[in-house]
Amino acid sequence: MLRVISFISLSLALGMTFFSQADDSVVSSVAVSQKIDKQRRIAGLWHDVNDSNFANGHLIVSQIGDEIFTAHYLEFKGRPFVEHGSGFRDKDTITINVQVTQQIPGWTTKGVHTLTLSEDGQYLIGEYFSGGEKGPLKFKKAGK
Repeated sequence: MLRVISFISLSLALGMTFFSQADDSVVSSVAVSQKIDKQRRIAGLWHDVNDSNFANGHLIVSQIGDEIFTAHYLEFKGRPFVEHGSGFRDKDTITINVQVTQQIPGWTTKGVHTLTLSEDGQYLIGEYFSGGEKGPLKFKKAGK
């Protein structure tokens, strides 16, 4: 009987200590994640559907808060091209500063991509700006 009373007393003391140290950080983090969940999803895998000269084009987008990180691979007329970037998201538009790591001869090695999520959420459509040039970009959502 003494062991049972000791166990109950210890449990109550530990429980009181736990609740006296509790704060609302769990509630706060849930509120933040609910806010992020309300944004339309841009993070994920996208296929490059810009032009028939481009093949095997894939864009991976990741998002932490409003920060965006990308990795992009494509083949232009059979030649591989790789770039990565970082930037930010403002509503349904992402702006990314890109750095080319595997260049196609004659192409620039730095640029800016601005892409906006389509109304149906299935496309990222926008433009690249690099070396004084600009042109269209279009990616189709792959998977979920």
